[in-house]
Parts: sequence; structure tokens; C-alpha cells
Amino acid sequence: MENSNRKGPIVARGHVRTGVVVSDRSKKTVIVEYDTLESFPKYKRFARSKSRLPVHNPESIGAKLGDEVEVAECRKISKTKAWIVTRIIKQAAGKVVLDRKGGRALEEEAERLKKAEVKRD
Repeated sequence: MENSNRKGPIVARGHVRTGVVVSDRSKKTVIVEYDTLESFPKYKRFARSKSRLPVHNPESIGAKLGDEVEVAECRKISKTKAWIVTRIIKQAAGKVVLDRKGGRALEEEAERLKKAEVKRD
């Protein structure tokens, strides 16, 4: 629960997921990517996919790029945000490298990482 001066405290409720922070460029928002495994019983097969969530990042928690975090569903905070970071499971150690392909946003993020060389101790 985090205090918010506008509409009262932000209370986590509903679903809880774990994922990795792939972007922390906004002030109070991080983008968390999580993996899903979907079953297709008819074909006796599974399909893996990834989804990205814009998540509220409270100042008290302060998740950074590469951290593994737990996020929980909450009330709508903005047009796109309806999730909040509840805790950091594992902090990123050393240099954070994005090895994924696709999208201009990921290319820009990779360029930013090359320039900044993010290091965590």
C-alpha cells in the first residue's frame, strides 16, 4: 500500500505476477515483461509468449532496469497503469544487456544502455 495524495492509498488486489523490468525511463512507471505458457489440449502442445505491462513504481520501492519484481493488480492509476510493484525479488547485478529483437523502442533502449553502461553494485 502506498500513500497517494489524490484519491487515497493504492491498495493491491487481484492478480499477482512476477517479471523483469525492461524499461525504467519514466519517473514513476516501469515496464515489466513476464512470460506466459498457454496450453492447446487439442494439439497437445504449449505456446510460450511474453507480455509487457506498464507498472507504477513507488519511490519507497524504486525498481531499476533488470530487477526481477513482483507486481500486483490495483485500481486504475492512469490511462494505462493498473498494476503496482509490490517488492523486488532479485536486484540486477552487473551490466544489464537486452538480448531481445524487435521494435524501435527496444533498439533505443539498447542504445541508451550502450551509452550509459548501467552497473549495479
